[in-house]
Amino acid sequence: MRIEPLRQTCLIDVAEWEQDAEFGIYPQGARAKDAVFVPETPPDAVLVPNKRYMFKRSNKKYPDQWWGEVVAYRVGCLMGLEVPPAFVSWNSTTGICAALIEWFSIDGQEVSTLAGDFLQQRHPDFDREKGTQHNLQHVITLLRSLVQGKVLISDHWHQWWTDALLFDALIGNTDRHQDNWGFIFKTKPETGPQARLMPLFDNGTSLGHERFPDRVATWKEADYTRYIHKGKHHIAWSLDEPRIKGHRELLIRVLEAWPETREMAKARLAAVTEHSLLDVLSDLAHIPAPVALSQPRFDFILKLLKSRTHYLKEVLS
Repeated sequence: MRIEPLRQTCLIDVAEWEQDAEFGIYPQGARAKDAVFVPETPPDAVLVPNKRYMFKRSNKKYPDQWWGEVVAYRVGCLMGLEVPPAFVSWNSTTGICAALIEWFSIDGQEVSTLAGDFLQQRHPDFDREKGTQHNLQHVITLLRSLVQGKVLISDHWHQWWTDALLFDALIGNTDRHQDNWGFIFKTKPETGPQARLMPLFDNGTSLGHERFPDRVATWKEADYTRYIHKGKHHIAWSLDEPRIKGHRELLIRVLEAWPETREMAKARLAAVTEHSLLDVLSDLAHIPAPVALSQPRFDFILKLLKSRTHYLKEVLS
């Protein structure tokens, strides 16, 4: 099940790379993202020549936030999930560090469409700005219609959503809104529109990024437990009932509704151990980025992942 992550051998400098003239600045999201193309001869074998990547920066208040994208990619690989490869990079001209994230559709053959486009079309009063109406009942109706219309080429969307909610609960992601998931369409399908669900992208609002390491250095087990239980999914179960509080609680509700997804989710989480986390993450601390993954930050992330793994295994047992 595990996917071996792509491991870079050097700090990647994008200073001389071509910027995408058409999609240079992505409008979605709170953090600036430049679109750049890998040169014909990449500086590292993990990169695809001439392919588009996002150079995704941190929120100014949290300079090392971008590390979350790289760590989340590695954790996703450990769970056998499709997460866009993310690497440590910087621009040596500006001095800015960022996650370099591989674009997940193929230029000229595929086009990406955000779920928010569909939800807004089906529900004209949909709150696109904050996604306050983003809920699984609307999502279920949308996905069923796409499967019935033979647009969505796989009907395993129940498992996709269980896995997504499990992944977000594990990394503490609170931002899986309507524009942080979607579909990839073939531009020239042989028989009508054909789409698949996107990889799990935009994972940086997670892993305790908003907590400064020096302020959590004295945290006890109770502090970690309290912090973890405050985390919740962006998406609601339904608009017809009070919002379910907590990552764990919504996952429980989904597993009750789709019990056939439990065994796969259980297997994915079983792959996450202290040993396997160290195996996929330890090399990151040695990449010489100007904004480095400090030991205190690494320790805090590892502690959060271990604690969340423990309480999520109770849910899946």
